[in-house]
Amino acid sequence: MQINVTENKPNKKKFNNKKILMILAAAIPVLFLINYVWVMGQADFSINRSSLTIGEVKRGNYTVSVRGTGLLVPDKIHWLAAMTDATVVRVVLKAGNIVKEGDLIVEMTNPQLIQQLAEEKWELEALTSEHEAARVAQETQLLEMKSNLLNLKLAYEHAVNEYNAHEELIQTNAVSKLDYQRSKVEMDQTLQRWESAQEEYKKSQENLKVQNIARSARLNKTKKSVERIQQQVDALMVIATMDGTIQEVPLDPGQRVRMGDNIAKLSQRDSLIAELQVPEIQIRDVAIGQHVTIDTRNSKIEGIVSRIDPAVINGNVQVDVAFTQELPDDARPDLSVDGEIKITEIEDALYVERPLFAQSRSQSSLYRLTDGGEFAERVEVQLGYGSVSEIQVLDGLQVGDRVVISDPTRFESYNKFRIN
Repeated sequence: MQINVTENKPNKKKFNNKKILMILAAAIPVLFLINYVWVMGQADFSINRSSLTIGEVKRGNYTVSVRGTGLLVPDKIHWLAAMTDATVVRVVLKAGNIVKEGDLIVEMTNPQLIQQLAEEKWELEALTSEHEAARVAQETQLLEMKSNLLNLKLAYEHAVNEYNAHEELIQTNAVSKLDYQRSKVEMDQTLQRWESAQEEYKKSQENLKVQNIARSARLNKTKKSVERIQQQVDALMVIATMDGTIQEVPLDPGQRVRMGDNIAKLSQRDSLIAELQVPEIQIRDVAIGQHVTIDTRNSKIEGIVSRIDPAVINGNVQVDVAFTQELPDDARPDLSVDGEIKITEIEDALYVERPLFAQSRSQSSLYRLTDGGEFAERVEVQLGYGSVSEIQVLDGLQVGDRVVISDPTRFESYNKFRIN
């Protein structure tokens, strides 16, 4: 009997161990399930980590910049316009050709204008001859009057001498009183004729001057008309007014053009600016004189902001950039470029990669990772200057904090969500 009792004890112990193991095996999944339900209960929403972009708050020197895209455009443009109605004979050079000042671009013709120029030249020659003939005739008349004036002067001086002689002789009765009176009358008459001739000569000089002015005015009017028509005829040969590149020649042979129509557009090759389109929400920090780096994809060029357009078009503001260094060989009009405008640089600043839709100098709600990155919780953050890819943090976050910077529209209605 004793031997049988001793043999059954190990079997009972084994049975109890198995029972405990079975209970633990059943309890562990339950505990995991309870823990999972408890953890999941802390968040209203869950999302896969792979669908999120996470940024980390850093401290250091922070450069504030604004980015814009645009084109290189000519700074100095000359439009060559038609000076008269004409017909295009031939287009010598087209868009893209490099020209030097004086190169022929377009040849035009206007037969009526050429005939008018010839007629005006004939008229000018006739007026010039008439003017010269009248001048010579009047000068000859003045010479005759001047000669007569000299003779009258001599006659007066002779009459004065004769009168003085008679005045001395009449004292001694050497001449009669009648001869004395006759010499005095002769002296007076000669003086009057001389004075009258002087006045006539003076008037003739004034008349000649006035007539010369009138004839010169008519002559100059015709000269100006000839010069104007000559310029119009010369302008039928449209030539480059500067060294540069032809941008447009909107003409074809045989085409009729009217006065004032554009013939060709020239640009100076080494005088380009960049026209950047900056989003209106970022333009408030941009100012004239700020440093800009223009990227042509092949090279980078330094410049400064030279003008800010006052108007907003399609949500963008145009910013003109003048270059402060020599342009590379690949720079040409209408080349697409990217520009980065440096606003300011802040030392020892908190900053983070710019979350989507985050605005400069605003109060914003961001999602900060907690519990080792398993959850993201909404926090209020005061943001400062925004840059191209980063934004300054003024309050609400600390160095090392990680925040969601991708599109928050999927979870923005939740204060907290789980990251799987």
